[in-house]
Amino acid sequence: MPPPVDAAEFLATVRGFQALEPDDLRRLAERTTFRAFAPGEFLIRKGEQGHTLFVVRRGQLRVPITDAEGHEKMVYRVGPGDLVGEMALLTGDARRNDVVADTEVEAFLIHRRSLMPLLADHPPLARFLSDILGRRIEQSGGIDRVGKYRLLGKLGEGSTGQVFEAVHPVLQRTVAIKMLSHALVFHTQFRDRFLEEARLVASLAHANIIQVFDTEAAFGTYFIVMEKLDGTDLAAVLERRGALPPAEAGAILDQMAAALEFAHARGFAHRDVKPANAVIDARGRVKLMDFGLARPIPAVLGSERAQSVDGTPQYIAPETALGRQTDGRVDVYALGVMAFEMLTGRLPFTTLKVMELLQSHVRTPPPDIRALRPDLPAGLVEFVRGTLVKDPDKRVTDWPRLRAMLRCEAADAASPGPPPAREDVIRVRYQPGAAPRVEAAVEALERALRGLPGVDIARGRMSPAGQEDSHEP
Repeated sequence: MPPPVDAAEFLATVRGFQALEPDDLRRLAERTTFRAFAPGEFLIRKGEQGHTLFVVRRGQLRVPITDAEGHEKMVYRVGPGDLVGEMALLTGDARRNDVVADTEVEAFLIHRRSLMPLLADHPPLARFLSDILGRRIEQSGGIDRVGKYRLLGKLGEGSTGQVFEAVHPVLQRTVAIKMLSHALVFHTQFRDRFLEEARLVASLAHANIIQVFDTEAAFGTYFIVMEKLDGTDLAAVLERRGALPPAEAGAILDQMAAALEFAHARGFAHRDVKPANAVIDARGRVKLMDFGLARPIPAVLGSERAQSVDGTPQYIAPETALGRQTDGRVDVYALGVMAFEMLTGRLPFTTLKVMELLQSHVRTPPPDIRALRPDLPAGLVEFVRGTLVKDPDKRVTDWPRLRAMLRCEAADAASPGPPPAREDVIRVRYQPGAAPRVEAAVEALERALRGLPGVDIARGRMSPAGQEDSHEP
C-alpha cells in the first residue's frame, strides 16, 4: 500500500535522521518501504536473521524481554517516532527479541545496505545509533553481553564513547567496558587510536596505571575491557575541595610521576595528563587512565610541524601549542599545571578562549606560586617552578629529581617532629588535718606517672601567703 505521508518529510521529524542533509534524506527515503501491521502481527521474531530497521510512524508496539528460561521479565513499549531493529542494522546478527504490534501500526522499513553508506559521512546519525545502543545496554533491553562479559549497566560517557560495568562469568571479576562510538568507527584515525590505546595500556603493567584485560568487537563497533576503578577522578575532588594540603598533593603527584616515569621508560608519552585522567580510591591510590592520545616517544625530534595539536588546552605544553614535534617532556609540563592547580585551587591560565590559552602557555609566565601559597614547602615550590618552564630544554624533566622533591615533602609531612610539650598543673588547697590523706593521694598519682615515656614530674608546696617554699623534682 502507498505511504500516507512522504517518507523524507516524516524521517526529517525523527531524532537522528534530522542530522541528514535534505539530498541524503531524499536518497534514503527512496530506498525505504512502507508497511502496515495488524494488531498481534509480528514485525520481528526472535532468532531470525535481521537486516532491517523499522521507524514507527503510527501505532504502538510491544517488545517482551525474556530470561534464559524464556519467561517474560519485562515489556518495552514503542510508539511513533521510535526505532526498532537497530541492532540488525549495526550487526546483521539474529534478532534478540520479538516485536509485536499492540495496535494497528504503520512503519517505514530501512534496509541495512541503504543506511550503512550514510553513516560514514554523517557522524551525528552514527552517534544517534550509538546512543540507542548505549540505552539498550544500560537497560539490558535484549543486549546483556559483550563477548564473554555480562553487562550490568552504564558507568559514564566520554568524548569517544560510553563506559559500562560488566562481569566475567567465570572469573567473577567486575570490569569496565569502554565502547567506541559508532560516530567514530568509520573514521580510521579514531578507530585505530582506540585500538592502539588498548594495545598500549595492556603493555604497561604498573600499580598506578589502569589495567586493560581484553578487547571485543560487537554490535558494529569495538570495546576495551579494563579494570573497574572504585574511586573519584581528581577533577571532581578539586572541584569539591579546592586547594589540597601540601602533603596530600605531594603524595598524589608522586604517584602520577611514578606512572609517567614508567610509561616514558617504555617509550610512550601520555600527552593528556590532567586531573580528569587520574582516579583516586579510598586508600589514596592513584591510577592514571585514558591513554587515547598516547604516542611513542621519538628518538629524535624532527623540525616539521605536528599534524594536529592534541591535548586539553588548559594543560598543553608550549611546544605542543606551537605545533612542534613533542616527546615525554609535555607530560612533565602538564603535571606541573596539575600541581599548580592542586596547590592553589586555580589554573595558572584561566581565559576561556582557546587561542588566548595556548598563547599564555607559550608567552605568559605563570603566577608565582610562592606568592599564592607562602606556606608551601620548598620542594613543592621547586617542583612547580621547574616543571612549568616554557623551554623544554630548560625544563626540569629528570624523574628521579622531580620525585625526590615530592617524596621529601611527603615524608616530612607524614613524619612530623614532636609536638610542643604540654603541662598540666593540679592545685590542692587543704586544711592541715587532711594532710595525711592528701599526701597519700599525691604519692599514688606520682607512682602512676613515673616511668611513662616523655613524662616529667615536678612537685611543689605553696605557703599560706601564696609563695613557693619548696620544689621537689
